[in-house]
Amino acid sequence: MKRGNLVVVRVMCKICLSALKGKLNFFYVLAFAPLVLIGYYKYVSGHSILGVLIPFYGFLLLFFKRERLSLFPDAEGVQRLLGLAAMLASFFVYYVLIYFYSAFYGAGAGFYAVYVVGLFLVFFSFSALKESFSAEFLVVAGGSSFYVGQWLEYYMEPLVPYFVRVMAFVLMLLGIPATVQNPYTIMLSTSRGSVPVLFEAGCIGIQSFLIFSVIIVVTMIEESGSVRTKLLWSVVGVVGTFVVNIIRVSLIAAVIYYFGYENWGEIHAWIGYALFLLWLGFFFILFSKREAVRDKIQAFWRKF
Repeated sequence: MKRGNLVVVRVMCKICLSALKGKLNFFYVLAFAPLVLIGYYKYVSGHSILGVLIPFYGFLLLFFKRERLSLFPDAEGVQRLLGLAAMLASFFVYYVLIYFYSAFYGAGAGFYAVYVVGLFLVFFSFSALKESFSAEFLVVAGGSSFYVGQWLEYYMEPLVPYFVRVMAFVLMLLGIPATVQNPYTIMLSTSRGSVPVLFEAGCIGIQSFLIFSVIIVVTMIEESGSVRTKLLWSVVGVVGTFVVNIIRVSLIAAVIYYFGYENWGEIHAWIGYALFLLWLGFFFILFSKREAVRDKIQAFWRKF
């Protein structure tokens, strides 16, 4: 048994060493490594590790540019020193100051953006930085979306009563007796009595809208196609995100209706992330096959 474990370890070491061979492979290993650390600090701080989604998507954008990056010459001495300094500074700010200021737990995206800039300066000529723009924009904008969302929620407060009415109507369609008690509360009529469901600006899903908007903007920049096509698919994505949020709130309300408040906390904590990731994957599958989707829609309308 011990000998078998030793063989496994040797095989894993060979795989790791082979992955480090070549400049590009080493670049991508170093680009991915901080994501593991960010996820770890998200976990130990009590935050959801899904907060690493934005930096990971930025990494994927860099990975898809592998062929283009292979064409750039190596960096020179002074530039490499500047890049190394940027990488070390980003680590110091995030992994040293984090022990003194808990606010740095939420700065993973910004740290990763600085780290990637430094990584580019170490490995490639200065002109290669243009290839990092989309990933940098995604990471910085996506990472700051939480704070922007909190700011916007204050101004979204007047829309909550309208959202409450929409949700009451949706729940009634699902067979759940729901009435609007006041502009911020829906009352569910259960066998155990009336159960209130309170709403606030965050329930509208502004965080999901912001994150999706950032991702879709970056994707549309990277993709070729007409402006009309990009705008059309952006609208489809935003509408779909709103529908996904309706489904999220409906599922939470259904859990409260059937099981009470005992288990709703766990559902509330992860259902939004799960649905958003599923929708994001489904949207990009549709977007990648947009020509076939367009032909099917046109064929459908011709029948009428």
